[in-house]
Amino acid sequence: MADSPPNYPDILGSITGGARFNVNVAQVALAVRPRNVRAGRPFEVVLLIQNAADVDIDVTATLQLPQDAKKKPNRFIAKAERLVVGLRPAEVGYVALPVNCLPDTAISDSYKIGVSVDVKAQGNKPKRVRSNDGNGVVEPEYLNAESAEKINDLKKLSYSTSRRGIMGSVLEVPFNVLSAQIGQLVDLKAQWVSLWKISDLRDERLLLTRYAEPLQTILLPRLKRDILYTPLYQTTEDRFRQAGYTLQPSEAHYITKLLVYMLEMAAPEENTADYLGDEHYDVSLALKRFQRGETEKPILPAWCQGMLKAIDATPTAAEQPAAILAGQVYDELLRDAMRYAFQLITTSTGEKMGSEEDITDYIEKWMAKFQSGKPIMRFTDVYLPLLLGGVIIYDRAILKTEKVGEMLTELSRYVKSRYADVSAEDEMVYSITEQIVDRAFQKFGYRA
Repeated sequence: MADSPPNYPDILGSITGGARFNVNVAQVALAVRPRNVRAGRPFEVVLLIQNAADVDIDVTATLQLPQDAKKKPNRFIAKAERLVVGLRPAEVGYVALPVNCLPDTAISDSYKIGVSVDVKAQGNKPKRVRSNDGNGVVEPEYLNAESAEKINDLKKLSYSTSRRGIMGSVLEVPFNVLSAQIGQLVDLKAQWVSLWKISDLRDERLLLTRYAEPLQTILLPRLKRDILYTPLYQTTEDRFRQAGYTLQPSEAHYITKLLVYMLEMAAPEENTADYLGDEHYDVSLALKRFQRGETEKPILPAWCQGMLKAIDATPTAAEQPAAILAGQVYDELLRDAMRYAFQLITTSTGEKMGSEEDITDYIEKWMAKFQSGKPIMRFTDVYLPLLLGGVIIYDRAILKTEKVGEMLTELSRYVKSRYADVSAEDEMVYSITEQIVDRAFQKFGYRA
């Protein structure tokens, strides 16, 4: 990839029209909301902050309240005049500092309120990821719906980057005080509102740019069956039980094998002969192509996108992939496994499972059912496609203590015991299950 420094999306500039004041590795702009304040009513001082570095920063914002136009003391009251916030690398957001304007505050169109800004970067050598002038393109996919709505509201404000005095970093913004409007003073609280983090992206390019190295050197080498199997097995048992289906040990085993195999495909050994493989799940290959500049937007499995966001939120997550994959990223891993399992079933049986749209629709409806927390999962939900996919790859990702023939036999006996309970709705999946289990026995050279 090119060696030129990155220039991340200029979220602040898109709000202010480009105006900004650079303080250390942060970029800021100041506004009041509303600009025309009624005496006796509250208003907010809004300090936009954009981290222009690849490290965490701490920002201290301290209000400097104006003096009443008629020299009356304490006409402007702030419950909190100082707020310290921490920003993740490249994060953008705003500090809201509420101020109450007393009813007898003098009317004037020449008030100014200031905010002192102090920025401290964490780490020894922060690198800039935004230029001093901003100009990083903000594409629609960089914003989620909630952030886009907040940003559109913020664009309605008038921003100032004027500095008080020659030295220092006190920004000030003008506002007007109009005639009194009696009302109850509102107990507003100072707050930090995050608008954008790298992990909010629906486009993973920036995440991959930042975390490609820990992904490749720390996380991928830890995707081994002896590390992954137990936590994934436990989560599989628990989640299916919550969805209303108590898995037999053999059922939980084959679903877990499929999940483990999916993850091992992320960094396959060079001597792996996998005719069922799909480079879409080969993360190491996608990383190499991305780093060489062969692709601008790599295709990554859903679980990998989830891991990138987990790493951005907690950098040590790369060192504990099993816990994350069996926890907050488990559902994304299931989505990948289901899509791959449908491919396996088609390859193994010759049965066309439907169009790409059909499969996507099935997976989304399945996930909605699985996540509902209601006991509604049935035989077809469990076997199509996850368990069947696990049986098809039974001889891959074999555990050191696994007794392959015994586990196949156990599953075969359980499936046969279910025959009397199979409904007309489940009959086709039951027939495919018998076929796939029988082929597994033949491949293994063993009969129940």
